[in-house]
Amino acid sequence: MLCEIRSFIGTRKYQEDSADFCSADGELFCTVCDGIGSRSGGELSSQTAVRRFVELYKSSDTSDFSAFILAAAEQIDREVYDLCGEGSGTTAVAVLVRGRELYWLSVGDSRLYILRGGELRQITTDHNYSYVLDLRREKDLIDEETYLAEQKKGGCLASFIGMGGIDIVDVNFEPLILEPNDRLLLATDGLYRPLPHETICGLLSQGTAREAADRLIDAVKSLDIERDNTTLAIIDLTEE
Repeated sequence: MLCEIRSFIGTRKYQEDSADFCSADGELFCTVCDGIGSRSGGELSSQTAVRRFVELYKSSDTSDFSAFILAAAEQIDREVYDLCGEGSGTTAVAVLVRGRELYWLSVGDSRLYILRGGELRQITTDHNYSYVLDLRREKDLIDEETYLAEQKKGGCLASFIGMGGIDIVDVNFEPLILEPNDRLLLATDGLYRPLPHETICGLLSQGTAREAADRLIDAVKSLDIERDNTTLAIIDLTEE
């Protein structure tokens, strides 16, 4: 397996994204985090979360990965909260590829995608206020007028690591079976907010993982707008 990670600071003064991976014995673990809050809090939160996810993965029994990653997220949430205080934290998306089996966890709005057969599919859900509003509308807890009025705040995070008790978390308990030519993309919102879905799909579909990672970062760099921190990881099942 192969993993390529890229980061770009954008037009921000500080890099609050972090990412890392490790692989051994036919497994690859990767995590991407996007810090929030004050400058020092966001940077420290994401760096701490990435470091601790990797440390716990290396030192723990991960035979039941779903149980492990849920417990790890809860532990890291408390650690980040104690370290950085209220108001700081980080999104997180973490994956394990074990042979052809894919497991993941997400908290917040950093995303996991699968590229298969030229089509790009978002696997994770964005845990923002729009997600909460959708759930409330489905349960008839709010009317349509309130739903539409509240959408202006829809991008605000509803869950993140460092809350001192994670509100919303996604994890799969049954593996998603990968196909040999699948390509995985983990990304912070600095990639998918400015670049259209079709553009990401097209750039991700071409060439090696290394080339695709460079093209995606170059596409963000070329935008004549204010750019957020951008971090991505591309995982291929076979070596180039």
